[in-house]
Amino acid sequence: MASTAVLLGRYSSRSADQLHDRCNNRVPVNGGGAAIVLGRSDLFSVSPICPGLALCGALSIYTDKETVAALRPTCLINCAGELPDTPLPDTVHRYHKVPVADTVVTDLGPHMDTVTDLIHQEYMSGGTTLIHCAAGVSRSAAFCIAYLIKYRGMTMNNAYRHVAKCRPCINPNAGFISQLIEFEGKFREE
Repeated sequence: MASTAVLLGRYSSRSADQLHDRCNNRVPVNGGGAAIVLGRSDLFSVSPICPGLALCGALSIYTDKETVAALRPTCLINCAGELPDTPLPDTVHRYHKVPVADTVVTDLGPHMDTVTDLIHQEYMSGGTTLIHCAAGVSRSAAFCIAYLIKYRGMTMNNAYRHVAKCRPCINPNAGFISQLIEFEGKFREE
C-alpha cells in the first residue's frame, strides 16, 4: 500500500474566538500551532482529516495504536450498524453509534446534522473525534465530508478532495454522494 504524509495541526496557540467564525458557525481547515507529521498506510491506519477529526476503519483503532495515542480522541463515532459497540480508548468520554448500512438506498440524512454537530461540539470543547465504519471508506468518509461542508465552509467537491487527500482509499457509495450534494445545498449561500 502507498504511504502518504498527513499533517495533523492543533490550534493550541490561538483562542477559540480567533478560530471560530461566529457568523457562520465555522472554523478554518488549516491552522497554526504545533504540527505532527505522521507516516500513513492507507487502509489500516487512522487518518487525521482536520484538527479535531480523524477517520479510520474499525480495526485501525487496534492496528494504529500510535496514532490513536497521539490523537487522544475524546469522542468515538461508530457508523457501522453491523459491528458491535467499539471498545473505547481510555481518553474517550463520549460514544455515539450510527446504525447505518453501506448501501446506495441507505438514508444518512436523519444522522447528518447529529453527527456533524457532535464532531463540532467536541472540537469546540478542545476534543478530538475519531469516526469509523467497517473500513473507513464509505459511511464514515461521507460523514467527514458532511462535516467539512457544514462547519469548514467547503463545497462538496472540495471536501471530497480534502478527505481523499488525507485518506486516499475513501469511496463513498453513489447514494451517499447524492445525499452529500443535497446536504451541500442547505449551506450554499445564495
